[in-house]
Amino acid sequence: MKFIIRNQAGIANKYIRFAKWKILKLSRKYHELIYSEIYIKNISNKPTQYEIKVKLGIPGPDIILSTKSDNLKTAWAELSAKMKRQLSEQSKISNAY
Repeated sequence: MKFIIRNQAGIANKYIRFAKWKILKLSRKYHELIYSEIYIKNISNKPTQYEIKVKLGIPGPDIILSTKSDNLKTAWAELSAKMKRQLSEQSKISNAY
């Protein structure tokens, strides 16, 4: 699986590694992921606000998810839940055919 990461906010690598780890776990479970793109942008400095977009490449239309938060841990947790839900729905649809 291919990872593309655009870290325009300059966040620490531990958050990037955590995001990659979460996506790898999902790819092992759902076997449909071809690639993932993660875009991280700093919206404001006081207080620090981040915008995170994740694009998951799967057969058919890609899944695009985004969130805005001032806490990276809660942002990754929210995106992880969204990714799991979307991949679960997608696998149900593809298994139906």
